[in-house]
Amino acid sequence: MKLKFNNGKFKILLFGDIHENEDYKTSPNFKDMRKLMNAALDEYNPDLCVLLGDNCNTDLYKKDPEEFRKMVIAVCEPIINRNIPYALILGNHEHDLGHEDEIVEIYSKMHGCISRNDAPEITGNANWKEFIYSSDGETPKFCLWFIDSNNVCCDRKLSHYDYVHHDQIRWFERESEKNKELNGGEPMPSFVFQHTPVPEEYKLLRKARLWEIPWSAKGYGVHSKNRYMLKKGATGYLGEGPCSPDVNSGQFASWKKVGGVLGAFFGHDHLNDMSGFVDGIFLAQHKTAGFRAYTDGCRSCVRLVTLDENDLSTFTQELRHFKEFGLKCECLGPVFRTLTDRQSINLHILGYSALAVGGVAAAGIAVKKLIDKIGG
Repeated sequence: MKLKFNNGKFKILLFGDIHENEDYKTSPNFKDMRKLMNAALDEYNPDLCVLLGDNCNTDLYKKDPEEFRKMVIAVCEPIINRNIPYALILGNHEHDLGHEDEIVEIYSKMHGCISRNDAPEITGNANWKEFIYSSDGETPKFCLWFIDSNNVCCDRKLSHYDYVHHDQIRWFERESEKNKELNGGEPMPSFVFQHTPVPEEYKLLRKARLWEIPWSAKGYGVHSKNRYMLKKGATGYLGEGPCSPDVNSGQFASWKKVGGVLGAFFGHDHLNDMSGFVDGIFLAQHKTAGFRAYTDGCRSCVRLVTLDENDLSTFTQELRHFKEFGLKCECLGPVFRTLTDRQSINLHILGYSALAVGGVAAAGIAVKKLIDKIGG
């Protein structure tokens, strides 16, 4: 399937971490996710959709591969019915049970899906690139990189989450050289899509001042001793410290060396939708587009990125949340429909913390029941 500019524009719609579950046939969570997906597809009419990993619970694959395939089709059905091409990148949870190749095959055989593995000899199970061609379909003008950021690190003392490995980076650099030959000797402009964010996302943040602590987010991994706020110039919502690997394998440095990478888009962090430029490269984080993962649900969102064939040195992007489409959430109670992410998470932390403290177990149970009651 050849991607090409449509009347000089190319629109990419991003969905993060849907985490759909096997009860999707009867679940209001699934219905709300579909509301968001349908509203976004109708509003934006994209040329490509990208699912940023952790799309469907792979436990069902272990129980019944055919039922898992049906769940995947149900999640992607609004895209399929509109004949829009789409791609799934592998999230860490697609790696959990060791059936990555089978999962990639399921997606690759679905109508309109462009997912595949172009480099089976390197680390990961779904590394590939896709060109966007000129409006006449003749000339590759822009490159989309889909990178497998793997699962957890084999040495947990180094890092909890795995990183993009050196053989993947070398593959990216080799393929980038081929792209230059197709682009008159200049780096071909490109985007990168992968699940786990690069460590350089922390360059969008600054340490919180004492009076900012209530509105700050605790860092993750090697950054966990600090609390953070967005730097001036970064936009969006920081709900948690970016869950990037503690090992910096040099992937971001490789993008800078090769040139042409305008932006990179990540899933994985269910609360974050912040974005900003680091050394001239746009880094964008995507919270969940579903209603299964930790978040308050009503702030689930999508992001639209638009390219202009006549000026490929830049792009536009728009972030839009569930409520901003005028949608009503069915899977949450009246209180949690109105809470922010941080209010929702802090309430649950309060309940579970009370349960964990000796001597206040009864109070903790009461708090937890109250939270569940008002949250629906």
